[in-house]
Amino acid sequence: MNRTRSSLLSAAAILLCVGCGDPPPPENPVVSATATAAPTSEVTATPTAATTSAPSAAPEVKLPPVELVAGKPADAPAKAPTLAFKAPTANQIIPADKAGDFEVKLDLKGWEVPANANHVHVILDGRPYYRVDDAKAPIKLKSLEPSGTLAEGQHVIVAFPSRSTHESVKPIGKSAPLAVTTFWVGKKGEPAWKPTDPTLVYSRPKGKNDGPPPADGILVDFYLANVELGDGKYSVEATLTGPGAEAGVKVNIKSWTPWRIKNPRDGAYKLRLALLDKDGKPVPGAWNDTTREFSVDTKVVPPADHVHPATTPPAPEKKPEPTPAPKK
Repeated sequence: MNRTRSSLLSAAAILLCVGCGDPPPPENPVVSATATAAPTSEVTATPTAATTSAPSAAPEVKLPPVELVAGKPADAPAKAPTLAFKAPTANQIIPADKAGDFEVKLDLKGWEVPANANHVHVILDGRPYYRVDDAKAPIKLKSLEPSGTLAEGQHVIVAFPSRSTHESVKPIGKSAPLAVTTFWVGKKGEPAWKPTDPTLVYSRPKGKNDGPPPADGILVDFYLANVELGDGKYSVEATLTGPGAEAGVKVNIKSWTPWRIKNPRDGAYKLRLALLDKDGKPVPGAWNDTTREFSVDTKVVPPADHVHPATTPPAPEKKPEPTPAPKK
């Protein structure tokens, strides 16, 4: 009996110890809070960062307009040069099989070439000019015709002196340094051009115009024969199309001065020069409505012998002084 009672008391004591023991530890509250708060923190911070770090739009660069403007002519020489063709002579007939090798000869006075890069522009049948740096050297006709072959019939050839900038020397008073003549290949026929016809001769610009252009713009130059510009007289309509002038920039020229293309952009251009009469109507003639293509690339460094013509002619080079011989 006593043994049974003792066993019951021992069991009760064990149960009491278990009931009064520490409860099992709860989950770590720091870990739980961190796991819960992290996503909330990320969601809140993300839009704030995106808002403050968004790049601002770059301001739009507005380029100046491409314009055709009247330029300032170079100083005229004290006396007008004289220029004439020694060959061909007026209305000379040249056999077709010998036309390509026929030699054109100039008679130039009062204009030193190539001093300070002065030269002469020679133009056959309204084509792009041929530059002549030695006026005493003969020029074969095939050099003036890209195909090398001259068609049978009438041909017109002109020449005028030009500066290093390619600006032509205009008439001084009644003295015009312009040589113009007509000749025939094969046989003589009905002339399409007469020496008294009003004639517009396109000169510049042409070809590649590489490198930074002059500050006052790319030169627009032409020559006139039997034409006087002015109000109530003849005029030259110039139309430029190309980058920055897609719709066309047009001016009516009534003064025979060099004009300029201001603010040209890189790319291909076309310039049309048309001779108009006092009523604004086109003047008939194969040369009187000419369109020439040319290009501009301000980023290219041109070859030394094809530098984009500057506005001011370069100063003559100074020859180095001779080194004195060593004393003995």
